Amino acid sequence: MVAQPDREDPAGRATDVTIRGDLSAVLKAVDQHIQAAGPPSDWQVAKSFARLTGGFWRGGAAGRAWFWSVALASAIILSVFANVTVNRWNGWFFDALEKKDGESALIAMAVFPVLVLIAAGLGVIILISRETFQVHWRAWVTAKLADGWIGERRFYRLGLSGYEPANPEYRIADDVRWATEPVVDFAIGLLSAVITAITFIGILWSIGGSLSVEIRGVAFEIPAYMVLAAIVYAVLVSSLITWVGRPLPRLIAARNEGEARLRFSLMRIRDHGETIALSRAETGERRAVAATYDTLVTRWLAMIRQRGRLTWITNGSGALVPVVPLLLAAPKYLSGEMSLGDVVQVAAAFVAVQNAFNWVLDNFMRIAEWLASARRVNELAIALGAIEAGSAESDIVVLPSEEGGLRLEDLTLTDRDGRTLLADFALALPAGATVHVAGEMGHGKTALIQVVAGLWPWGRGSVALPDEARIAVLPQHLHLSEGSLRAALDPIGGHSAEQASEVLRHYGLSSLVPQIDLSRDWDKALTTGDRQRLALARAELAEPDILVLDEATSGLETDAALELLARLRVARPNAVMLLIGQSPGFAEAADRHLAMRRAGGVARIASSDGVRPTALAEAGGG
Repeated sequence: MVAQPDREDPAGRATDVTIRGDLSAVLKAVDQHIQAAGPPSDWQVAKSFARLTGGFWRGGAAGRAWFWSVALASAIILSVFANVTVNRWNGWFFDALEKKDGESALIAMAVFPVLVLIAAGLGVIILISRETFQVHWRAWVTAKLADGWIGERRFYRLGLSGYEPANPEYRIADDVRWATEPVVDFAIGLLSAVITAITFIGILWSIGGSLSVEIRGVAFEIPAYMVLAAIVYAVLVSSLITWVGRPLPRLIAARNEGEARLRFSLMRIRDHGETIALSRAETGERRAVAATYDTLVTRWLAMIRQRGRLTWITNGSGALVPVVPLLLAAPKYLSGEMSLGDVVQVAAAFVAVQNAFNWVLDNFMRIAEWLASARRVNELAIALGAIEAGSAESDIVVLPSEEGGLRLEDLTLTDRDGRTLLADFALALPAGATVHVAGEMGHGKTALIQVVAGLWPWGRGSVALPDEARIAVLPQHLHLSEGSLRAALDPIGGHSAEQASEVLRHYGLSSLVPQIDLSRDWDKALTTGDRQRLALARAELAEPDILVLDEATSGLETDAALELLARLRVARPNAVMLLIGQSPGFAEAADRHLAMRRAGGVARIASSDGVRPTALAEAGGG
């Protein structure tokens, strides 16, 4: 896990390290361990989340983190003492009313606006400190997880592993917020509750005193009876709410998962709208969304029933708290041992102590929701950590190529379940070579492309690349991020607007030059052919040492494809080019040819260029 963005060339750089490891073995071991140990307890979730996010108070962000932490804590402490002062003002004012002391009452009324002003000012400081702290902490945690997910292409490797937690993007965007913001509020509430309890218990002790009780002629005294009553009441209610509400975190987590699945189902329809519309498959999609929503409704109803049980306790306690201290203070007031001001002070102090002791009760729903979000954030962090843990387990190694070309030696690629896709493949290409791989390739094509790109984690053998080689893979359907066309063409930003415009013209996209700084959804604005032209233009600007073209000219005419491939070859004369598939221009542009053929359920690579034949297990369509 890293907290700062990985500085990685989008074209990719090869290093003398082991390719992403045997994720299958590592993640299966992790999965078996989790199943054997069962789901983590709430306390374990809290500790894991603290370890994950505690780095905010260390390193580069420490100064900001500690400043806002201290400012917030100081404002909370001062706010509690302001509340104590208001409580004492109540005693002063009501005693003056009881004694009909107009002068004291007027002085108290004159002092009160000052107390209000101080309390309001402290409230503003708390608000600003709290929300600023929340924003900075969330930003740090989001950057940590987003960099860990995006960096080193873990977003793809995680999906490839088959152990990706559901909706990682939702966990980063929303669950991080719901897992960080409440913690700040909890810290404020807990600190305030502790100081309030200590302070107002002192008021109950000093004003309430002891209570004399006589039962059957036997008199005895209950010391600090108001304090004891407040503690006993709070413990009983908090214990009851904790016991009744134990299933709630699990129900909230299930509800959040259902919400995420519904969003994913709807987003999937939007992303594949054209295919669904043309094939008239909307009925099946509607059925799938309905099933997802039915599951979500079931989970919501289960949570609502549990919250209903909790509401019995919270509403009942809320009605009792203001009345209990008045009932307890009534005997001493009627006997003349307490003044009206004392009764008002004791009642307010009792409520304050209850609010402090019942902090768990008042925040139980938020704690349950926080645990659910923290659990989802932890799961993503664990999955990312498992990806890294597997990086040293693979037998596929990347080595430096002394001659500057591409060399694959004794390469055997398998899928996640250990089935062989490509066996004992060897290939040596000098700098500037162009090889065309065609035929019935199945999943072996995908594995071959990804192992060159440093993404395929399963198998053995070696891949030799030029030192710090840039690798560019041009897929059939280029994905373009939202933003300007220049940003899509030159993600690193290392070229001027004139250079970007010039390369657009060279690849037949002159009409787009006036729109080069226009931000729009270029994925939808461009045709397949134009996206493929843009991909070739982007590859030229990236200056790669290894070029892998996967059906990258399928939307072009043969003559146009040959012209553009020739242009790219002139721009990168020493780059190794792998042309994979049957796209126009591939066969004519290559100086070496490989062909995969299936026979008896097994595909083999035949070559007229002296490249060793290779057996490829049939694994379905490519």
